[in-house]
Amino acid sequence: MKIALHWRILIGIISGIILGISLNYFFRNEPDDNFFYYIKFLFKYVGSVFVKLLKMLVVPLVMASIYMSIVSLENIAEIGKIGKKTIMYYMLTTALAVLMGIVVVNIIQPGNVSLETASVLKKAMNVPDKVSSAGVGDKSSFEIVVDTLVGMIPDNPFNALATTNVLQVIFFSIFIAIIAVTMREKSEPFNNLMKSVDALMQKGVVTIMGLAPYFLFFLVGGIFMQIGIEALLPLLKYAFTVLLGLLVHGFIILPLVVWIFTKENPYKYLLKMMTPLLTAWSTSSSAATLPVTMKTVEKIGVSPKISNFVLPLGATINMDGTALYESVAVIFIAGLLGVPLDFGQQVVIFLTASLAAMGAAAIPGAGLVTMGIVLSAVGLPLEAIGIILAVDALLDQFRTTINVWGDITAAIVINKSEKNKEELEESILIE
Repeated sequence: MKIALHWRILIGIISGIILGISLNYFFRNEPDDNFFYYIKFLFKYVGSVFVKLLKMLVVPLVMASIYMSIVSLENIAEIGKIGKKTIMYYMLTTALAVLMGIVVVNIIQPGNVSLETASVLKKAMNVPDKVSSAGVGDKSSFEIVVDTLVGMIPDNPFNALATTNVLQVIFFSIFIAIIAVTMREKSEPFNNLMKSVDALMQKGVVTIMGLAPYFLFFLVGGIFMQIGIEALLPLLKYAFTVLLGLLVHGFIILPLVVWIFTKENPYKYLLKMMTPLLTAWSTSSSAATLPVTMKTVEKIGVSPKISNFVLPLGATINMDGTALYESVAVIFIAGLLGVPLDFGQQVVIFLTASLAAMGAAAIPGAGLVTMGIVLSAVGLPLEAIGIILAVDALLDQFRTTINVWGDITAAIVINKSEKNKEELEESILIE
């Protein structure tokens, strides 16, 4: 009997966790040049191959799929309507995610810890260079939005392709596709080329995912060899708060939104989306998961015309999990440092976290950089990010999963909306 891909992926993940924690427990006190060091090195780099293979397909897949989704539209006006619906949906779910984070962290109050525990956590401060030198605290919320919008336009589209600037690739793809629609005959050779590229990338995704269970065993095993289990204990209450918020948002709020807009059972879709969700959990990367997500949503009836537009855009600007995590983390840090946050400051956190999440790159750890924006908005030191680094890798996996699930729900809702519109138009014509 052949085991389904998502179950094989789950087996690989669980096996990697068990092995990683076991080896960390038995060999963590050994010197750096021992056998365990080389095992960690091997697992880390074999696991990174999987992420690299998926990211290798992201740019050509995004460009080709978005281009084809637009040139296949019979009416160019459809582009603006679908885009408007998608942006509004993403803004709604991101705001709901931040609100959920603020509610949960205020109820549980993970920052209310003993002085001894606070001392242990502060010793964990180790701010990476990419955060401390990013200058993220120098910008206001308004500047973040303007920078994001203006930054979508590439100075050089080839440079955007080469540097994997997905937002700029999306803008260029949409722009050139709209031009192609206005001159269909002359653009036909280029259309055929992009159609071929799209098909090749889709086949590449299928090929790579066949090896996913083995790669993910190494990827997850390497993560847990590094952090072990004891490193999570001092931050258990904080981690629990984040996970609870993500759980409620992912499995109650988002399904409720889907039901409101589609009147269909959202959990039937959730069960069928286990492959991209488990991939998101394992890779901590919306971008790396994007090819898998785009391929899988077709199985639940989402039109490629919708998924090829909604999902790449969502992987860039829709970060529900990241926004929720940032709101919890900032209030938690404030509690540890003894900084009281009044209602007005928490409103600032709500607005800033919602906006900052739009600028979070779809790569592992990007939330650490954008969190600096939220910290500075309420007067907290950027260095305080170091407090939560011990569990950030693990939480990154879960918030990325919610990011991807949020993108999928958008594809479901927009797809249903377009189907309803088509059915209405058909009924009017029949009458």
